Amino acid sequence: MIFNAADYRDKVLGCWLGKNIGGTLGAPFEWKRQVNNVTFYTQELNGEPLPNDDLDIQLLWLLTMEERGIDITAHTLAEYWCLYVAPHWSEYGTGKINMRSGLVPPLCGEYQNDFKDSCGAFIRSEIWACIAPALPVHAAAYAQADASLDHGGAEGTQAAIFCAALESAAFAISDLRALIEIGLSYM
Repeated sequence: MIFNAADYRDKVLGCWLGKNIGGTLGAPFEWKRQVNNVTFYTQELNGEPLPNDDLDIQLLWLLTMEERGIDITAHTLAEYWCLYVAPHWSEYGTGKINMRSGLVPPLCGEYQNDFKDSCGAFIRSEIWACIAPALPVHAAAYAQADASLDHGGAEGTQAAIFCAALESAAFAISDLRALIEIGLSYM
C-alpha cells in the first residue's frame, strides 16, 4: 500500500499524541487496582507531559534503528536495553537483570519473571505499527523481538504481537472487527 506523506504524518501524530495524553492521564493511577472516573488530568502539568517510560522505550527503539538499520533483532534490542533503559522494576528490571546475567532473549524475559504475562510490552507496541504501517507481519515480528526481552514467549508477548499487528493494519483498514481478526491471526 502506498501512503501519501500527509496521511502517514497525521496517523503517526495521532498515535504519539494519544500515547502522551494517555500516559499523562493514567500516570497517577498506575499500579492501583481501582475503577477510575477521570474526565481530565488530576495533576498540575504546567503545559508539559509527564515522563513516560513506555514512550521513552519506543524512542529508544527509534534510536536503535537509526544507528543499526531496520534489520534489528532481539539481541540488538537487548544491547540497547541494557545500556539505556533506566527503570528497574517489574518486567523491565527482571529482563535487565537476566540479560546482564548472560541470558539471551527470549529466556531473559521468561526466567524468574513474575511479570511476564503483564502489559509492559503491548503498551509500547505502537512504534512497530508506525515503523511498518499496513505491514502487520513486520510489525508483529518487531513486537515479538521487543517483547521477548522482558516477557519471553508469555502472554505479555502475545498481547504485544496482537496489538502491533492490529495497529499496523489500522493504517489501511478502519473496520474494527477486521482489525481484531488480523491481530488475532498473528498470535
